[in-house]
Amino acid sequence: MARNTRNSRLRPQQPLKKPSLIPRKRPRNSYRRTQDGESPRSWLRLAILTGGLTILAGVCLGLVLLYHQLLICSYFCIKDIKNIQIEGNRRLTPEVILHLAKLGPDTNLVAMRPGQAELALEAHPWIARAEVTREWPDRLRVRIQEREPVALVQMGEELFYLDRQGSLFHPLTSGDPHNFPVITGLKPENLQHPEGVLPPLLAQIFQLLDVLKKAPAPVNLENVSEVHLDLDRGFTLYVNGLGAALDLGFNDYSGKLRKFAQVLPVMAQKGYLARTGRINLDDPQRVLIDLKDTDEGR
Repeated sequence: MARNTRNSRLRPQQPLKKPSLIPRKRPRNSYRRTQDGESPRSWLRLAILTGGLTILAGVCLGLVLLYHQLLICSYFCIKDIKNIQIEGNRRLTPEVILHLAKLGPDTNLVAMRPGQAELALEAHPWIARAEVTREWPDRLRVRIQEREPVALVQMGEELFYLDRQGSLFHPLTSGDPHNFPVITGLKPENLQHPEGVLPPLLAQIFQLLDVLKKAPAPVNLENVSEVHLDLDRGFTLYVNGLGAALDLGFNDYSGKLRKFAQVLPVMAQKGYLARTGRINLDDPQRVLIDLKDTDEGR
């Protein structure tokens, strides 16, 4: 018996072909290879690279030769010492400053290093700041800020200059100016402080020195030879021409000096000055004197 065949709507499925990871056919080259296996494009790149390096080396060599010519060119050399302008020096002579900075005629502005000259100048104890500026083509400007001593401080057997910033910067040597009051009684730990911050004792010393600048003779800054510090009694002044020491304490220096100016004529009239060893002005109500040849106090 014959089967009835029915047309199927389903089409036979063809097996999917997986893509091969390795192509069966060798891809066609987009460029021809030479007999040695190198492409013309590789040679072109190598030639460009070699040419670029050659040009770069030539430029560098040219810059080196140009810099060498600038170093020996007289156009950038200082012709005369007058072309070096020095500002701010009061104690140091121009000759000393030029020697420290190693500057002078024939100095080449291209070859010199302003930073090195500034460091050399600031290494000197009397120079706080230095600035060296080149003014092309053949001039220099040197600005310095010298330290300003306000007193001499005794440390052991030596005297050191004290500046307004509270730093000891140079020992007193022969030939140095010495017309400053000597501060005694300070210890090294009293001078230790961070930059820009003054210890209380130094602040009081500067306050006292400022008062003495404005005080009338005989107790003024020019006549005060020594300022002694005692942590318990305060400041004591030793004045040239006055045999007695003046005890001021730690405050109201102006008022106490005015009080001394009032009693000074009376003491001189009664003959006490020659006999007085110490005058205590720290008492707010009265002046106490210590006589040398008697225990009497008034």
